[in-house]
Amino acid sequence: MKKQLLIMFLNTVIIFGSVGICINVFPMFTSQVSAASVALVQYTNPEFLAECAKSKISSYIPEEKEKTTNTRTEQQVMNTIGSKDSDDGCDITETPSDVKSLMKEAEKKQKKKNARGKTSEEAYQGGGTIIAYKDVKIQSKIPADFYKPDIKSLLSEGSDLKIKDKAKPTILIYHSHTTEAYTLLDSGYYISSDSRSKDNSKNVVRVGDELARYLEKAGFKVIHDTKIHDVDYNKSYDSSRETVEKYLEEYPSIEVTIDLHRDDITYKNKTKVKPTAEINGKKAARMMLIAGCEWGRVKNFPDWEYNLRFDLAVQQKVNSLYPELMRPVLFSERKYNMYETHNSFLLEIGTDANTLDEACYSARLFGKALGDLLNDKYVINN
Repeated sequence: MKKQLLIMFLNTVIIFGSVGICINVFPMFTSQVSAASVALVQYTNPEFLAECAKSKISSYIPEEKEKTTNTRTEQQVMNTIGSKDSDDGCDITETPSDVKSLMKEAEKKQKKKNARGKTSEEAYQGGGTIIAYKDVKIQSKIPADFYKPDIKSLLSEGSDLKIKDKAKPTILIYHSHTTEAYTLLDSGYYISSDSRSKDNSKNVVRVGDELARYLEKAGFKVIHDTKIHDVDYNKSYDSSRETVEKYLEEYPSIEVTIDLHRDDITYKNKTKVKPTAEINGKKAARMMLIAGCEWGRVKNFPDWEYNLRFDLAVQQKVNSLYPELMRPVLFSERKYNMYETHNSFLLEIGTDANTLDEACYSARLFGKALGDLLNDKYVINN
């Protein structure tokens, strides 16, 4: 038996030696030759492969997972786009080290007995009428007899945004409600300390850091303002408006302003909703853009439709890369600071029931999508 095994081994060496010569001489046929060699060995020496398996000698046998990767559904394929960042090979799903540390600390301290209520990932739909065109949706709270959004036309008209030099400050990220925070653990419940924090490592500022980082990776100069604007909650938008106008005066090149928040959806039974999507096998906090118009109490907002056009273009881009990550654009009787430029919006990333990790992940996904959109459509002389 040993003699037969030795003979089969020598035959295999000769086969692979010939294959090696072919690969060196004709490198363009490497994959085809490798596959052929495997098939040849399996056909000519089946006992040898069996003996290899018994004696734990490694052999080139295609893994089963290679046969199944092409059977994924279209949805699964779409949800894995962007898993690896093209610039530095980093995994976009990876939890930042500082957030990991906060999570470990919370695991030691958080006690279920201190819970104020449960968290739920159930689908949530607020008031208003849903208007849809393909994968773009608006949740309109504006009477249709005043204005009924035609999404197809609005997308066709597009934004008037033109970025001439993205090396200059182009995007401003700020936080009207700076102390809005997140839970740290996906435990199924929340505690009172989750909702607000002046610690920027735990609130929306930390999430804004991730958004800024990915927009900068796309080549844009980003200003991320971290000033706390909600010391007096009722005057938070007045305070943030001063910040926005200061930057716009100092840097006229700023075209896009993003007021980054998180939502709060709490039922009467104290259950909090955490809108969640699974992207690349990891939970992400679902996001919502807010667009306003000059109606009812809102005055002096004549150019509001420009903002709505831009919002829809952004939602369409995010949805094309990460289906189900965006909630419908909330279109309502609101103004905030969106009138400062034609490309200003308020972005809600998750709720206080989502984890900081989920929110940071969503910010990276949003930054990747927005960066791609700006580069593809709005940068001139690129």
